[in-house]
Amino acid sequence: MPVAKENYSKQELSSLIQNNHLFTHFQPIVNITEERIQGFEALTRFPMNDSFKSPIELFQLADSTGSLFQLEKHTRKLAIDRISPYLQSHQQLWVNLTPTVIHDRHFTPGFTHSILEGTNISPEQIVFEITEHSAIKNFSSFKRLLNHYRKQGFKIAIDDVGAGYSSLQTISELKPEYLKVDRSLISDIHVESEKQCMVEALQQIGTKMGAEIVAEGVEKDEECLQLIHMGIELLQGYYFAKPGYPPQSLGSKTTRRLRNKYNESRFPLTIYEETTFEDLVYWISQYQGPVDHRFVIMKSHHTKAVIPLNELYRFMGNHWSEKESEAWPLLLHWMKKTAPSS
Repeated sequence: MPVAKENYSKQELSSLIQNNHLFTHFQPIVNITEERIQGFEALTRFPMNDSFKSPIELFQLADSTGSLFQLEKHTRKLAIDRISPYLQSHQQLWVNLTPTVIHDRHFTPGFTHSILEGTNISPEQIVFEITEHSAIKNFSSFKRLLNHYRKQGFKIAIDDVGAGYSSLQTISELKPEYLKVDRSLISDIHVESEKQCMVEALQQIGTKMGAEIVAEGVEKDEECLQLIHMGIELLQGYYFAKPGYPPQSLGSKTTRRLRNKYNESRFPLTIYEETTFEDLVYWISQYQGPVDHRFVIMKSHHTKAVIPLNELYRFMGNHWSEKESEAWPLLLHWMKKTAPSS
C-alpha cells in the first residue's frame, strides 16, 4: 500500500474508533438438538468508505499500523455493551481474537474481564474466536495468553478450520473447545462426498480432543439436513438468520422446521405392512447416514413401534434367506423375540 494511502486509511480507522462509527451485528449459533440459540457471534460493521471494503481489511490495517489492540478493545467493548441486554444466562458471546495482538506494544491482558464487570455476562459465557489472517509465529506466547484466559473461565474456538491459516498445528497446539468449520467445506456438502469425508475427519479430531464442531455458512435446506445426518449439533449461517441487531431469536416457524429436520434425521425410515424385503434392501443400499442413535418407525392401523436402525440391520442379516417372505410379520416376531424380558 502506498504511504499516502496508508496514512489516509490509518486516519480513517482512527476516525471510525474516535467518532464511534463502528457498530456490531450478531449472528446466532444454533443448537439443533436442543432447538435453541447457543450463542451469538459478534461481527464488526462500519459505514461505506474508500479505505476498507471488509472487516478483514479493517483489522489487517490495524495490525500493520500498530492499532490492533486499540481496535480489538474498542470492538469487544462495543459487542459486550450491545449484547448485554439480550444475552440469556445459558447463551454465549463469541468475539474475535487475533493472535498477533500480543505483539502490539499497547497490549495488556485482562481488559475483557474488566469490561464484563457491571454487566450480567460472566467469563464462562465468552468464547474467544481465534481468527488468523497470518500464521501464528510464536505458539508459546500465545498459548500462555490463552491459558490465562481459560483460568478466568473463557473458552476458545478456532475459526475458518479447513481454510486459510487454521492448520492442524494450530488445533493441536491451542486445544480449543470449539472448531468452526469454514463455509468452503459446508457449501453443497450434501452433494460433495469429498467435503463430507473432510468434515467427518474433523469430527473425529474434535471427538478425540474434546472439541465441539460448529458448521459455518449453512445456507440451504439440504446442507442443514446433511449436517444433522452427520451428527453435527451446532450450526450457523443465513439458513437461520443473517447478522443483525438486535440479536434475533428463533421464531416458532424456524423451531418447527428444525424439529422436523431433526426428526427426519433421527427417524430416516418408516416401515408399513406392505413394505417388502426388496424395499428394505433397496433403502439400505441407498442410505448414507449414520446408524447409531437412529431409529425406524413401524406403522400400521394396529401397530406403531420404534426400533433402533442397527436392529433392522441385524434383522436383515438374520433373515436374508427368507427375503421372499413378507417382511412385516417376520419383523414383528423379531421384535418380540429380541425385546428385553421384564
